[in-house]
Amino acid sequence: MRTQTRREFLRTIGATTAAISGISLEQTALMASQAGQRRPNILFIMCDQLNANALSCYGGPVETPNIDQIAEQGVRFTQATCTTPYCSPTRASIVTGMYPHTHGIVLNAGPRRQQGIGREDITTERMLNQAGYATHHYGKWHLEGDKLPYYPDMFRSGLEYKAKMAPVFSQVSQQDKATRMNWYGWALPVDISPALQERVDTLGDRWKDKRFAQFITKMGRLKLPLEQCLDVQVGDLTCRRLKALKDSQNPFMVTCSFVWPHDPNVVPSPYYEAFDPDKIKLPDNRHARETRFEREWSREIIRGLGEPGLREFLRIYYATVKLIDDQVGRILKTLDETGKMDETIIIFTADHGDMMGGHGMVWKSTTAFYDEIVRVPLLIRYPRRFRPQLSELATDSTNFMPTLLELAGHQIPKQAQGQSLVPFLTGQGDMSEARQYAFCERVRGNPNGSRKVTPGTRGAFMIRGKGSKFIRYHEGQEYLYNLIKDPGETNNVANEPDYRSHRKKLAAEMNKWLRRTGWPG
Repeated sequence: MRTQTRREFLRTIGATTAAISGISLEQTALMASQAGQRRPNILFIMCDQLNANALSCYGGPVETPNIDQIAEQGVRFTQATCTTPYCSPTRASIVTGMYPHTHGIVLNAGPRRQQGIGREDITTERMLNQAGYATHHYGKWHLEGDKLPYYPDMFRSGLEYKAKMAPVFSQVSQQDKATRMNWYGWALPVDISPALQERVDTLGDRWKDKRFAQFITKMGRLKLPLEQCLDVQVGDLTCRRLKALKDSQNPFMVTCSFVWPHDPNVVPSPYYEAFDPDKIKLPDNRHARETRFEREWSREIIRGLGEPGLREFLRIYYATVKLIDDQVGRILKTLDETGKMDETIIIFTADHGDMMGGHGMVWKSTTAFYDEIVRVPLLIRYPRRFRPQLSELATDSTNFMPTLLELAGHQIPKQAQGQSLVPFLTGQGDMSEARQYAFCERVRGNPNGSRKVTPGTRGAFMIRGKGSKFIRYHEGQEYLYNLIKDPGETNNVANEPDYRSHRKKLAAEMNKWLRRTGWPG
């Protein structure tokens, strides 16, 4: 780079960062001085609705050697959680570093229902792009909003993939309704197992008014070639981009966002045949049920389809996890071939989990805060800074922004409510300064769909850490679980005398967090 151009570049970074972060020019000096240095690349791999306990590196039933490789060579977090146990709110927290009641995306984004991310939002990718990073996103986005200039070739599940597959979906839509699933405009040809079909037939008209019923009643073997599956195409795009960036002197952040193991609960051969439903071990806490959640859709699915339905669900769920692991393997191999493996921060995580049979539920369609949906896998590999280790830090979705920006030598904006994990993973920080609790929430949406949480808004909140979990719903009902003695969350001890002082302590910590983060409800 010529001297004149370099100076102009650094001056632009400083001015831009100051403008969007609210920091002084003196504070931007560090970032500007590092702009000419070799900054790390970032490969951010995310799944949707992945329960950490499905992965073999977390002791799960699905052999995931490629994901395990990241765990073995990096940091495996055992206590990572999401900020809301469904898609858009947590995804917004990941890119903005704020809790849902602060960034305002509290429901799944969609037209008229919930405004999404816009050009004016300060996101990790926007800041890195303005600092010279090439930024790309492939796969599920689910934050709607504007077309973002820092994602020049964005490939999303609901737009680009759907358009690309339109001829295939149009042809499938002409087939018998009994042999196809309509999943948000995707027409998917499916073979349904006799065992599941027998259970579905017993339902009669019981679910005729359920909007999502066919996503469950028609789960099975997907009759599409592997190369036509979204997540395989997302893997293809990620590999192509990594190859294209091989000789680039500028750093990159590539996000690979898979839709599976989230529904549609279908999977092609040979993955469908990889798991025998009759040999799947069902969760020990599947019979533990709270009255509060008994009529919710996650519970209703298994009430209606019984054990055969649960076994078929888990068969497909595990198979999609296996498919994802194979895509991760292709991506890691490609990155290694570019020679940039060790200068790239590799993150593997999920936006939230899945009940996966726990408490007699599947999916995330419940108002509960059980670990099956709140706890997420989190792996970070970056050998230049982090040795392989197991971390029990209480971390949630707000920590991604400050952690990545610190590793990139970028000033962390004032908006970030999370905490950088770098000092604690390198051994340079005082562990007493690490946050002891992670937080999760469920907040009522704005009636107008805007990103403004108004005074009086109802919310339910969770605080988790130090082996305990405390939950408070808007009407005052409380739950307290001892996660050490009762990891399956089968015994609510909130009203037991022996836990009274502990419950009050956690409630006080929750209130302190709500004040710190500006909860207006």
